[in-house]
Amino acid sequence: MSTLLLDQRPVTGDPILLHAFARRRRPLAASDLFRAMAGTGARVSDVMELLARAIADGLLGPNGFRNGALLYELTESGWDAVAADRLV
Repeated sequence: MSTLLLDQRPVTGDPILLHAFARRRRPLAASDLFRAMAGTGARVSDVMELLARAIADGLLGPNGFRNGALLYELTESGWDAVAADRLV
């Protein structure tokens, strides 16, 4: 059995959510994420769960406020996960 797959770092987080941040290259509020995830079939509760999981996994972090809404951005680990997903 090949060990090639064992050498690859597992990609964590939801790729669609993380790529939403990568495409826009700026901090996003939850409302921005709802718009970005529209048409994917994700419910509001799904997006919030994905957001919470990405924060807990260290892929997203807070980055200030815009019009009273908390903004999030990709962390270094988040950018690594996006890059790893693009290689697959």
